[in-house]
Amino acid sequence: MKRAVVIGAGIIGLAVAKEIAKYGIDVTVYDGKRSVEEGSKKASGILSKRGLELSGIQYKDSIVNTLYGAVLHFGNQSMRIRTDRIQAYILDRGSLARENYEAATDSGVKIELGKRLGIDDIKDFDDGNTVIVGADGAVSSVARAFAFPSISNFVLTYKAEYKNVKTENRGIVDLYFSKAYAQGFFGWVAPYTESIAEIGIGITDTVKRHSMSAFQSFVKIEEMEKRLGNAELIDGHASIIPVSSRKKTVKGNVLLVGDAAGQTKATTGGGIIFGIACAKVAARDIYLNISKGRKLGLYEKDWRRSYGTDLKMHAALHRYYSMMEEKHMQRFIGIAKALGAEGFFSRYGDMDSPSLMLKRFFLRGMSK
Repeated sequence: MKRAVVIGAGIIGLAVAKEIAKYGIDVTVYDGKRSVEEGSKKASGILSKRGLELSGIQYKDSIVNTLYGAVLHFGNQSMRIRTDRIQAYILDRGSLARENYEAATDSGVKIELGKRLGIDDIKDFDDGNTVIVGADGAVSSVARAFAFPSISNFVLTYKAEYKNVKTENRGIVDLYFSKAYAQGFFGWVAPYTESIAEIGIGITDTVKRHSMSAFQSFVKIEEMEKRLGNAELIDGHASIIPVSSRKKTVKGNVLLVGDAAGQTKATTGGGIIFGIACAKVAARDIYLNISKGRKLGLYEKDWRRSYGTDLKMHAALHRYYSMMEEKHMQRFIGIAKALGAEGFFSRYGDMDSPSLMLKRFFLRGMSK
């Protein structure tokens, strides 16, 4: 009987391995890091409540804060989206990794940590009796080993945690849009506690600038200086996030999931919710391949049919914002607010699914 190996013990790798094991398939996860928490602080932990509930992953012991909305800042314009319902959680990513490591091992997954595999080691798994799953991030070694098409667009981020940050409302995240410091993306302030907050910035990789340089510009704007005051830096981390999908995500007995496939939201860089959704598709397709002889290549069609539309819409929104001049963006926001956009997004907004939000918009219009 065929087996599966998963390269990468991040949240997506652990999730896909657990799903594969549920089908009774022998699966082993390999990762060079010595603990699953290693490197977890590089990623932000803001995840939608609805997405987490649909994902089925373990997360409740990792919650550090709950979010009820956001304030979007566009120069002299701002849009407040606030509800009485929990919209998202801020999670401790190290704790989240540990929770899902335990869930995977409880499902029978074998996990080999501290075992860094080179390109040749990965190729050796291609023995005709093994399905190889690349869940090893944006610069995937699996993708390079089997010559998958490259990801064309990335966002470079830098985030830092500060102590004694001035926070007006712990239940609100602030997002800052300006080409002066966040070219092609945005800056953010996410409160953890009454005094500790995460401050971050993202820029498109087409800008010839380091993300730390953009971060330093961001924290020097007037509002950030007021917030930081005498705040104490705890630590900071840089990372790279894909904001476009690979044109091909399966070859022979090899398939890619999560950041390795580019299954991320281009608007926010979030990859866990869509990555886990696609991991479930991958696990089912691996099971059907092994048990029924169904072609593994159908994974490409399956995940794109289920989630490709939303990912394309996120990408289109990202391109639209990136191309718009700042003065036009401010004017657009002013008009949108006048038309009731704040109320609509507060009631019908969805962090993950633009297509669902559009359906709600049209249904709302038709019901009037």
